[in-house]
Amino acid sequence: MNRLRVAIGISGGVDSAVSAWLLKKKGFDVVGVYMINWDPVEEGSAACSRTKDETDAQYVCEKMHIPFSTVNFVKEYWNDVFVTMLDNYRRGRTVVPDIACNSHIKFERLHHHAIEKLGANFIATGHYASTSYGDFQENQQPGSGVKLLCGADPLKDQTYFLCTLKQEQLKRAMFPVGSLTKTEVRRIAREQDLDEIADKPESMGICFVGKRKKFEKFIDQYIEPCPGEILTLDGKHLGHHQGVHHFTLGKRIAIQGCHLGYFVARIDVSNRIVFACEGSHHPSLYATEFCLSEPQWIDRNPLADAEETTLECRIQRTHQPIRCHVKRVALNLLSIKPVFPLRAVADGQVCVFYDGRECLGGGEVQNIVSTLEY
Repeated sequence: MNRLRVAIGISGGVDSAVSAWLLKKKGFDVVGVYMINWDPVEEGSAACSRTKDETDAQYVCEKMHIPFSTVNFVKEYWNDVFVTMLDNYRRGRTVVPDIACNSHIKFERLHHHAIEKLGANFIATGHYASTSYGDFQENQQPGSGVKLLCGADPLKDQTYFLCTLKQEQLKRAMFPVGSLTKTEVRRIAREQDLDEIADKPESMGICFVGKRKKFEKFIDQYIEPCPGEILTLDGKHLGHHQGVHHFTLGKRIAIQGCHLGYFVARIDVSNRIVFACEGSHHPSLYATEFCLSEPQWIDRNPLADAEETTLECRIQRTHQPIRCHVKRVALNLLSIKPVFPLRAVADGQVCVFYDGRECLGGGEVQNIVSTLEY
């Protein structure tokens, strides 16, 4: 009987390395595939961390005696993720490119490549998440929907970044480290003589890009300067800026002579004005209601039989889910009222809904309806 083949997206990090080992231990026919999503030409003469990651990925596969290959998605990443990201930055919107990368690249392009070119039955990644089908598809139920569930490690749970995945993507996905903590993953790596991989720093910033350079210098290579003013909420001039793409709501602005510090309270893209408030807890930073585009519901739509309901939501991965009132106010538009005001909710940010451990899906913030009075 032929073994089921699983293609593991091998990144050179500890999570995918341990995922590969767990899959092999379970008896699957494992093949490793490393994605090249960024053109090294874009890095100029600077050292390219992709080379180190690819070297580490190949080392992991050789150590585990599993086939290693690479696949180039530079064009797809540029068109499906990066161009959209730049457009949103120009419009003064907050961007979560890792969500788009997962939806369009890892769980779409990679999945098709693994199935069509590598003969894989399933595709695995090192995400800290689970599904109702089980970490290794052991609870698979043909004909039934699959739910996306939070990983066992609350500090590392990555369902926020997987919130727009579709049923067909999740039905062929495995998350081998979903039931483990980061500490357990590092321990397993050391036990398998992968100390260098176990101790490797976690990658931060934009998926495949942001870990290379300081973000502002990086983004300035792709977005032309568009100078404007920095004003207080009552119109007092504070200074100038070189483009709204440098700012997100709640971000500190360096203004001389201010004891508490100024923070971005609002962005007027049309007039190129960044409005600032004094102090990190100014009332203008706290949203009491905001509107959201219709989420990509993963398994079930909680508004299918009602115009309103109560759920839990997150607007950032590191935030704890909080209860919120959700109401449909128009076609494909929801009103969200959190039980207490949320700081720095911004246009373009993704609000993700939960029901206990289940991640229901997420949608983009379209506008802030109201903030605390000031």
